[in-house]
Amino acid sequence: MTDNEFKIFIKEQDFIGSDFFEESFKFWFEGNEHIRTPFPKKIQEDLKEKTFRVFMEWVFELSEKEKTKLENEEIVETFEMILFNQAMDLVSDEDHKITICYPFLPRLGDVVDDKEKGASKVIGRKLDVNKDEKKYLKVKLKSETVLQEWETEFELPA
Repeated sequence: MTDNEFKIFIKEQDFIGSDFFEESFKFWFEGNEHIRTPFPKKIQEDLKEKTFRVFMEWVFELSEKEKTKLENEEIVETFEMILFNQAMDLVSDEDHKITICYPFLPRLGDVVDDKEKGASKVIGRKLDVNKDEKKYLKVKLKSETVLQEWETEFELPA
């Protein structure tokens, strides 16, 4: 679809309102009580543009019959899938990629409270595949009380 065709489609379509995009980007970019934005500030404007374009091209391809069958949850899931996929294309830093793929896991600088080692700051992270062929996030931490470095790992969802 050309840029001109895209502009015309955006003006004429009434399937998705601008408030959907405003609220969705606000939710993922500004963070909430239990969700921190996984997207670096420096990519957010470009990410908005790319996500909007790809999402609306998806809408353009839907038939009227498909549109009537779509539930709100499916629309949101598709939007979020596009948002996260576009974000992965905009970052090159491995730690940013980890944060985008696993936005709810500890991040660099986070403090984790461990029963044995006390409060410990996350100082490194990397993805790993163990001999069981499952993905793990290896996390390197530094105890703030005994100033000792230690590691742990989390099995990641498939």
